[in-house]
Amino acid sequence: MQETLCALLMAATTMAIQSSNPSDWIGVWQGELDGQPSVVLTLAQDNGTLDGTLVLNIISRDGGQPHVIAREPHTLIQPYLDGARLSFHLKRIDGSTTPMDFSAELLARDRAKIQCLNCGDDAPNVEISKQD
Repeated sequence: MQETLCALLMAATTMAIQSSNPSDWIGVWQGELDGQPSVVLTLAQDNGTLDGTLVLNIISRDGGQPHVIAREPHTLIQPYLDGARLSFHLKRIDGSTTPMDFSAELLARDRAKIQCLNCGDDAPNVEISKQD
């Protein structure tokens, strides 16, 4: 009986994580690096499609203690859901015509991981949590 209950709970969790329902993503998601706020992803569906913003905080370790030295606000370009993965592009602030490609993947109902796919080998994979 207990094994069956565990199997049902695992199946329900897996089904939720594989969902491509935009409402699973709606809200404010935040993540940290080195104990500093590093990313804020805000998603809404006001016009019928999933849309939002991403704020990237630039963290410096100069002086020994990590601290935020700049914030880059961006509007999501072409957000796309594929199962538990949200993909989108961001315009680079350096004037480059090549957009930054981002991917976020649901780990649980209120947790995901986000990463820039073309920002270099040292681009962090940040865990983000949905805020209440």
